Amino acid sequence: MGTKATVAIAAIWILLSGAFTSVRAQQPQIPTLQVCNQTQVKGKALVKIASRSDATHAGAFTVFIELKCDPSGTGYPVGTLEIKELSMSDSTVQGTITAVTFEQVTSTGKHSPTAYLNGRCKAPQVSGCRFWLVIADNKQANQAGTADVIGFLVFNGTGQRVAYGTGPVVEGDVAVAPTGN
Repeated sequence: MGTKATVAIAAIWILLSGAFTSVRAQQPQIPTLQVCNQTQVKGKALVKIASRSDATHAGAFTVFIELKCDPSGTGYPVGTLEIKELSMSDSTVQGTITAVTFEQVTSTGKHSPTAYLNGRCKAPQVSGCRFWLVIADNKQANQAGTADVIGFLVFNGTGQRVAYGTGPVVEGDVAVAPTGN
């Protein structure tokens, strides 16, 4: 066997050894920094999604939200969030999902401010309820143009999806305060 072949085999062995070693001893992950920016979100909005409607489901949900975070104050988000009248064709949970705690609240954008949030929730027959929600404030109430958009995802404690939906606001309005970042 030539020198080049020996070096190539040695290099492959070292790479594979490193790959197998990292599988056996996984490094701990440092969680992302969860600091909110100057954020304010409020409103009531009905979202309808035609593809999530069937004979027994309206394909709709209503979001009630009043939430703010002031990093110069406590630095923690405070407020309320409820997803009510949830009636989606392939969601396990129907009815109401209520936020219990907010772990991350961040907003960004000036002309179409968007808020991102997640936390813990409670829902009928769901243990370990966790949610993620995004709200894009594309226009003021009763204005022509692109509709506001709301999307959410809810998991139980085992990581199973129990509810989700993303669609346009067809009634009501959500307002996300614009930010410079």
